[in-house]
Amino acid sequence: MREQTLALIKPDGVMKGVVEAIKQRYREGGLKIVRERTHVMDLFSVREFYQEHTGKFFFEGLVLSMASGPSVAIVLEGEDAISKVRALNGATDPAKAEPGTIRHDFRSAGGPFNTVHGSDSSEAVIREIQIAFGGAM
Repeated sequence: MREQTLALIKPDGVMKGVVEAIKQRYREGGLKIVRERTHVMDLFSVREFYQEHTGKFFFEGLVLSMASGPSVAIVLEGEDAISKVRALNGATDPAKAEPGTIRHDFRSAGGPFNTVHGSDSSEAVIREIQIAFGGAM
């Protein structure tokens, strides 16, 4: 099924200079970039974006790291885009991500950073695009 999804290249990935390499991985995976925005998310927006993690031990660190610098929001389109991006990204924990995935290949040398985010459902895609692009679909 042809669908859209959202990927975020987090401040950690922007700071490491791997934005173009990550975008190329998505294109090589058969996905088309249909929209892109580079911006710094404020604390309110990050908390809203990651609301399902509120109260978890890593939440405040995640919020602070996401608001620490620019991130790149990318809307991708293609066949089974949601599951394809999640597979390309790899396991959320970079230590468990398989070689060849974005989270493994562009991981940091420790810390909570995992370089990218990928929406996990069609419902999340709608909500996350609205937050990442300032309410516009």
